[in-house]
Amino acid sequence: MNTQQTDTIDPAVQRKSRIKLLTLLAAFAIPLLLATAWLHYVRVNGGGLGLSARGELIHPAFPLEQIQLAERDDQSGTTAFDESELQGVWTMFYAPSGKCEDACLQNIYHMRQVRLALSHRMERVQRVLLLDSPDQVASDVLGEHPGLRVLQGDSAQHADLLEKINTALSQSEGGLAPADAIYLIDPFANLMMRFPADLPPKSMLKDIKHLLKVSRIG
Repeated sequence: MNTQQTDTIDPAVQRKSRIKLLTLLAAFAIPLLLATAWLHYVRVNGGGLGLSARGELIHPAFPLEQIQLAERDDQSGTTAFDESELQGVWTMFYAPSGKCEDACLQNIYHMRQVRLALSHRMERVQRVLLLDSPDQVASDVLGEHPGLRVLQGDSAQHADLLEKINTALSQSEGGLAPADAIYLIDPFANLMMRFPADLPPKSMLKDIKHLLKVSRIG
């Protein structure tokens, strides 16, 4: 004698499964929607940040991926640093070339002062310095800039990140940037703006303030 067995699904279990699925989809969809909105904002401004922009937009924005560097840590020596450290926060990035002299010292100082001038928004911005040698910037100078994230790595790791930046600049409608530029990386780890060394820090501050005001990202 054959019996037919029917399986029933508990509605409560089914509802929980649907909630989990929707939550998982939202985790992927929301960042994508925010990124799309951000790109739309850039495009409707003609690839810029409006008529008030002082810095130079890197257009199209260039994703910084597969970064492998080491960050100086006073307690443990160094810790790993990859592209995830650039996500969720705006980043002022500077990679001096050669010995850190007047222009380099000025840029490091300007990054600190601009961030401080952001007042209650300063926690949305970090400062990152990439060195090509441990003694490129004197330790007493670094001691004057608490919170500055100092990166280093072997020659291949260092060259790889600089090559990514050069690729972004070569593809940008604005062309190559002048030496000693400070770069701005958005909370999606996209290289998207540069500030020439001769740009007054007040102009850099105005651009970053504007970005933080129009964006809820980071």
